[in-house]
Amino acid sequence: MQLWIYLHFPSLQLDSLFSHSSPSPLVIVNGRKYLIQQANQKAIEQGIHLDMGLGSAAALCSELQVHPYDEKVEERALLDIAQWLYVVTSDIVLLPPNGVLLKATNMLTLYGGLIPYWERLSQHIDALNLTYHFSTGFSPFSAILLAKSTTNIISDDREDLQKRLEVHPLEATELDAKQVGQLQRVGIHTISDLLALPMREIARRFNIDLVNYVGRLLGQFKHPVTFYHPPEKFSCYLELLFDIENVQWLEKPLTILLNKLEAFLILRNQVGYEISLTLHQRDSEDRQVLFTSACGDYIAQKWLTLCRLSMEALTLESAVHGLTLNLTRCGELESNSEDMFAGRKGQQSELELITLLQAKLGRKRVCKVKKIDDPRPEKALCLCAPSERLTAKRQDAEPALDNSQQTDESAFEQPINQPLRPSVLFPSPQPLNEKIDIVLGPERIVSGWWDDDNITRDYFIARSPSGQWLWVFRTLEQQWFIHGQFS
Repeated sequence: MQLWIYLHFPSLQLDSLFSHSSPSPLVIVNGRKYLIQQANQKAIEQGIHLDMGLGSAAALCSELQVHPYDEKVEERALLDIAQWLYVVTSDIVLLPPNGVLLKATNMLTLYGGLIPYWERLSQHIDALNLTYHFSTGFSPFSAILLAKSTTNIISDDREDLQKRLEVHPLEATELDAKQVGQLQRVGIHTISDLLALPMREIARRFNIDLVNYVGRLLGQFKHPVTFYHPPEKFSCYLELLFDIENVQWLEKPLTILLNKLEAFLILRNQVGYEISLTLHQRDSEDRQVLFTSACGDYIAQKWLTLCRLSMEALTLESAVHGLTLNLTRCGELESNSEDMFAGRKGQQSELELITLLQAKLGRKRVCKVKKIDDPRPEKALCLCAPSERLTAKRQDAEPALDNSQQTDESAFEQPINQPLRPSVLFPSPQPLNEKIDIVLGPERIVSGWWDDDNITRDYFIARSPSGQWLWVFRTLEQQWFIHGQFS
């Protein structure tokens, strides 16, 4: 016997809207007939019920918030639900606008039975904070009928499921109103009345659609379905119930989108390196904001930290009524190759620190200092991208100088071929206008002939009267300059 589970979301659009901060009664209204299709708990407490006219609902509640029904919103929400469920189950069928059908038969061996499977599945669904009804069935139509009737049962007992099925009226089935009317005129009002008729009699007196429905309801006919396949790209839109004019208030709806991104990346064992957030503004053009992670992340909370830092300096030109999050660059999740016996070296890795600095200061303001094989001190270093790996070992080192201790050359003893360099190098040499004590030197540098910027200098390590260790040089014209300081 095939076993199916149907999940019915009766207020999917209402639950999908970012309306958690709304203290007012809220309803979703059919745009054609102006009937209430969905209502939150506060609206129900005011006496509003489904299928009530908008005029009557407004008369009952003067603070009623009204939102038009949009089937596309529910279809997008169904895709998000399917992607979220794909982490724990396969064989998912989308039944727009507000239903998800699961083939449970193939998952029972994996989870060790129906009850453990449903416990894992329901726990995963509850994380979405959506209102839903559910039921198992021995066919897709039977599961759909029982779930829409709020049966909320998980069972693999076919006889019990069929008994629960037979008591429902024909209005609860997927038959159209015309067929239901034809059956009622001949005295058939419930499913048990319909199943009591021979199949040949049904085929003779009614059309083939009714025969197919009864056969599929009982699981005797094959029910063709199209299974869901996760998309290769992530793009998610969230409609805001109220316009947002403060950047800080975007944090909560952005968290919802980032949680969906996390589920998308976990499913594919990937990390994101760049995401883009489109702010749909009411009275101006849409605005796009890019967020990058140098090390690559999939955890929503880490992305939220980067987004918060990047958006601190953002100013909204107009109110925002919707958000779209896109994953623009991603890659495979690399295994951790760090030595497990090396111990913890810090709270953050190098790439994590770079990512935070870029989010706070901007991508163009964060650079690494790279050493170049040029003897001229002012041209021995350059700025490079922070993601570039610097494999060259440091050949120069600065001695630990203490103004109260050594003052002779023994403080500057270094291995051969490792010239001393100060920690602070001035952008350009400054004239030396005070008396100094030479401690070490000279070190002659003659270079730059290849680009017509040649220099000839004698460098010394000296100490000023105030105790500061200086890096000075003398030109051929016997002019003295300060080029740097030792820390």
